[in-house]
Amino acid sequence: MASQSGTTEHQSDFETDPSPQRPSSSVRNNTSPPATSVEPQKQPIPSSSTDGFFQAPPTILGQLDDDIALQRSLRLFLPHSIREEITPELTTFGNKVLSKPVLDLVADAEKNLPYLKTWDSWGKRRDELVTSEGWRKLSAIGIQEGMVAIGYENQYLQFSRPYQFVKYLVWTGSSAWVTCPSLMTDGVAALLRKHLSDSSLVEQDRAVLQSAYNRLTSRDPEFAWTTGQWMTERQGGSDVSQTETLARHAPELSKEEAQSTASDGSPLGEWLCSGFKWFSSATDSSMMVFLARTPNGISTFMAPMRRTIGDTKETELNGIRIQRLKNKLGTKALPTAELVLKDVRAYLIGEEGRGTKEIALVLNIARVHNAMTAIGLWGRGLSIIRAFVRVRKVGLKPLWSKSAYVRTLARLHVEYRANVLLCVFVASLLGIVEQPQIADYRKATNGQDEIPRSSQATYAIPNPEAAEHIFRLLAPVLKGLTAKSAIAGLAECMECMGGVGYLESEDMNFNIARLYRDANVCSIWEGTTDMMAHDVMRVVYGKTSKGVMSAMDEWVKYATASANAAVGLEAHFVSELWKQWKEIMFERDREEVELRSRELMEKLGDVVMGALMMLDASHDEDRVAADAFRAWTAARKHGDVPDGWQQIMERDKRLVFGEDGPDEVRARL
Repeated sequence: MASQSGTTEHQSDFETDPSPQRPSSSVRNNTSPPATSVEPQKQPIPSSSTDGFFQAPPTILGQLDDDIALQRSLRLFLPHSIREEITPELTTFGNKVLSKPVLDLVADAEKNLPYLKTWDSWGKRRDELVTSEGWRKLSAIGIQEGMVAIGYENQYLQFSRPYQFVKYLVWTGSSAWVTCPSLMTDGVAALLRKHLSDSSLVEQDRAVLQSAYNRLTSRDPEFAWTTGQWMTERQGGSDVSQTETLARHAPELSKEEAQSTASDGSPLGEWLCSGFKWFSSATDSSMMVFLARTPNGISTFMAPMRRTIGDTKETELNGIRIQRLKNKLGTKALPTAELVLKDVRAYLIGEEGRGTKEIALVLNIARVHNAMTAIGLWGRGLSIIRAFVRVRKVGLKPLWSKSAYVRTLARLHVEYRANVLLCVFVASLLGIVEQPQIADYRKATNGQDEIPRSSQATYAIPNPEAAEHIFRLLAPVLKGLTAKSAIAGLAECMECMGGVGYLESEDMNFNIARLYRDANVCSIWEGTTDMMAHDVMRVVYGKTSKGVMSAMDEWVKYATASANAAVGLEAHFVSELWKQWKEIMFERDREEVELRSRELMEKLGDVVMGALMMLDASHDEDRVAADAFRAWTAARKHGDVPDGWQQIMERDKRLVFGEDGPDEVRARL
């Protein structure tokens, strides 16, 4: 029967509808719904600068919430009561450094680089160093937050140092390298504290050193000083034996010269120092410590950067000319300069001819800072990647479901965890070593015979007698290994984020490229990797060799004995590494050992990191910590854990995201 439209009830598949209202592109398949019920298909729209897919920005979390390695280090090295007290502050600070106001300061410091005004309008040399508002405000934040002061307030006794350095580690990714002056300020403050503990110090020298010490350890940005540390000259970087800066004692100064003072009102020193310094970071500091040669050998000197002009309130540089600023791969916001010294008025620190001994204290503290900087930058890079992985999709699947990708992240996180543990361990050793020095200082300055000793013990810390030996051995190991690990780790982080990771973006939240280029200085600053390896050899074969080796033997035995079923038979791997290392060091020809010094430094680092990861896994039988130790061990054996591929995939996700997995983040303190 014909319908009202004139078509048959059983219309052919190929028959056209004569109705002019029907589009010629209508579907002509007898399986399709009637024309009146078909919704028009959306035509694809080309993407543009405003249309198409836009990646949802990742949310980077504060490290005290998201960084399992950092959380575990606090659990291992700080007593529960101290963790409970400092965790709220560290958590707040971890969020603050990721806030827009702070990151805007970083962007300003990176964009508005320091520059030099050499001459004034009338042709007079002025050498005025101009830094950005971002740099100055970040410096003030670091001072207020106690990046140096915490270690000298000593509120938590030997635990003050790990507390300080964990906070410092969180800060580095947002600091724009105001941590460089912090590094030098910390080491020089320790040097001044040592000399202030000497009861034979003459009164005028004591007053000058005490004034400088008070400013270096202050939290008040209006009062506090930072300091430079100048050793590098053209003939060598870490080799200071050929220092060409000369110092002469000149107690008889003209009346006009004698009237000049430092900016704090302290009299200027009676030594006149002249020479050339090839690299000087923290050029905007208020004072400097440097090496110069006297008739009795290389000595250490301290001087203010500026001095008053006669009896006026106007100031000028204290015999210093800034020749030029260095153009560097990274650390762009940090003013690094070549300096000409001409009759700098300075104080001799310690004895003539013992400058390298004096500066060693500064260098060892600087090495801990250097390591924390490297690992702090790497930790920030990994935080960015974890945030990215949580929101990124490949096709319709989340990126974290890609097992090969998560495998790469797991390997990075295992190595990062080992490096964090090493950092906080060495910082803890420093805290123990310093307590007698602090007691001597307090006795000399206020008559207090001693400071209270903490009765609280933590796992993995050797006895105080052994701590000094182990600290001296591990300071160069720490510096050498963490720098290389962070540089390689951040290169991987850039790749893990694809093209966006390679961008020098002004969005400081996600600029891994900045972190990477900055990290490269860590393997050079305060001594290259080969210099660190050489220093390890000096300690092992030096005068304290017997004490050092005995202390390490006892500590490795303690760590191995503390291992439990959580780490299985892998505990013996650490003991075997230590045995092999000693055999090479003491049974092979010394020239072969020298040839292999870097390799042997790395193997010594493996011994300590392996022991720490084993202790971490054993002390509370945490499954992820045990996973990390076994994965770390397998990597050194050039193999993998003896699990099936499905177990490996699940383990990798735990290593990156913890037990909660990628969809949930919880603080684990």
